[in-house]
Amino acid sequence: MTPNCPYNQYSVLYLEDEPLIAFDTTEFLQDLGFSCVESAYKLKSAEKASAGRRFDLAILDINVDNNQTSLSLGARLAEGGTAVIFASGNSFDADKLRAAGYEFLDKPFSHHDLKSAITAALA
Repeated sequence: MTPNCPYNQYSVLYLEDEPLIAFDTTEFLQDLGFSCVESAYKLKSAEKASAGRRFDLAILDINVDNNQTSLSLGARLAEGGTAVIFASGNSFDADKLRAAGYEFLDKPFSHHDLKSAITAALA
């Protein structure tokens, strides 16, 4: 990690229930220079990781764990000052979430799309 990396002071909570996607994206976030990336594969794990801890950025897959969603978790994190990006293959959520001030990524997303969403969310 280089000292002039713009993201090296940011902590990230990343929720993704597909392990291969989670691994690839976590690695990309680290390559971008994020110093602390907490990955969770289950909603309960993400909720536990966020209890009593503040993240600068959360990237949350919406539909996880057999019909559960991360929408409530994202709202709680945002209320605490965390920039939130929601991701889903069901883009019907996109307009509503964007209107509420969240960034939204259509899955599958590219590294370029993710970097653009991060830049917008942290602006």
